[in-house]
Amino acid sequence: MKNKLLGVFVLVCIGTSWTACKKDYIVGGAAENTGAYSRTTTYDVLKSLPLYDTLVQLIDTAGIMDKVNEQGVTFFAPSDYSIYNYLNQRTIQVQNADPTARFALDSLFYYLRNNINGTRDSLLMYLVHQPLTYSVLTNTGAFYPTELTGDTVIVSYEYTKDGNLGYNPLVSGVPQLVYFTQLWQPYALSDANPAGDITPDIGVHTLCTTSGVVTKTGMINALSNSHTLFFYGTR
Repeated sequence: MKNKLLGVFVLVCIGTSWTACKKDYIVGGAAENTGAYSRTTTYDVLKSLPLYDTLVQLIDTAGIMDKVNEQGVTFFAPSDYSIYNYLNQRTIQVQNADPTARFALDSLFYYLRNNINGTRDSLLMYLVHQPLTYSVLTNTGAFYPTELTGDTVIVSYEYTKDGNLGYNPLVSGVPQLVYFTQLWQPYALSDANPAGDITPDIGVHTLCTTSGVVTKTGMINALSNSHTLFFYGTR
């Protein structure tokens, strides 16, 4: 993808990326993946997957590889599609002033190198310094501080009866999915007010289409391709 990120995207799962790209993986599972990547650092896992090649470039440019690889860190990984969504949103913004302007990948690299508007630091919102295994997550959700100073997110492991997300009324078990929620307003999280009830004016409730991937250094939960990097334009 590299610097051709603004080119044509084929909206299919890349065969050499997550084996979990299949629809049934979205359902999650009772135990984390403890085999395929357990001897590989989080950074190197991402580097091996085409769906994250541009994300790896951002990590390198921001100089946060060591942060990503810190022991016990859970990384909520935005895919290259999330970066593409961000560049589109920024391009729309700059074209309000100049219809011919474009905010391309090189522009984002420049922002990261110089930490313009805290862009480099903002990548830290995807890091939680705690291994968020399924056993510690709940349907209601809980608050977790991220590595971005002053930032807190809600991570939940929610039951679903959506047939598009793996539910089958003929099966006794109800599938659960991991969600990553960024808040724009305070929210009184409780059993009566779970993360799943958060509306767009309060925050952004993002599905992790792949979750519980255990690496040598921590864990990876892959955010939905519909996510926009930094939640830009969603507030």
